[in-house]
Amino acid sequence: MKCEIISQDLGKEFIKEHHYAPIAPPITKISFGLFWNEKLVGVALWGYGTRPKHTLNKMFPSLKITEYLELNRLCVLDSMPRNTESHFIRLQIQNIRSSLPTIKLLFSWADGLRGKPGYVYQSANWLYGGAIWSEFYITSDNEVVHPRLLITRLGTRSKQKTFELGLKKVRGYQFRYCRFLCSHAEKKRLLAESPMCWTQQYPKHRDLKFLIQAEEGSRESRQPPKLKRSVRFRHSALLRKTL
Repeated sequence: MKCEIISQDLGKEFIKEHHYAPIAPPITKISFGLFWNEKLVGVALWGYGTRPKHTLNKMFPSLKITEYLELNRLCVLDSMPRNTESHFIRLQIQNIRSSLPTIKLLFSWADGLRGKPGYVYQSANWLYGGAIWSEFYITSDNEVVHPRLLITRLGTRSKQKTFELGLKKVRGYQFRYCRFLCSHAEKKRLLAESPMCWTQQYPKHRDLKFLIQAEEGSRESRQPPKLKRSVRFRHSALLRKTL
């Protein structure tokens, strides 16, 4: 297997076809492809989230945006051997060290809402920095709808409106992970300034929690809901009735 920098268009097309969240984030700085026998079998998109300065300052206040990258999408074909994702990440780190020497920190979220506590980062010895609550909505067909999409399309995601659309709100954890590329001394300084506790005491599947809110009531679960891919929700008959 080999890891190479690829075009953003190629990376985003692969994500669109194979990832459960097919819409790539808008800020992608570098894209990597994993090749097996000259075939593209994996893609990673590195860049920033929707609020990079806010995200970074909450973790490491003295770091500049130009000194970190966030792993926005990671996708490897299901046909590849176990632990391919971890190996892919290690190859990317080697490439980032050589091609982007000013990068001091790599950061990513593990999507607990999708039942992922972050084993791919744990196996690569990343540091774990705690969890936050996050949420999305699901249709009656178990398709995922992002809250921002409801705001964009409807101007609201009130309980009344989402119930009218037949949507359920699902809340769950997102888990923080980071990997330092800087010197040991600077890593020590950054850890000292961070308000978060970064450890290798990792969450497991037993730590997942889901709060599901529907018109008929709310319930808590330890099992992730069965989900399909994220959708744009543009052609839903329910949505057209509201426009």
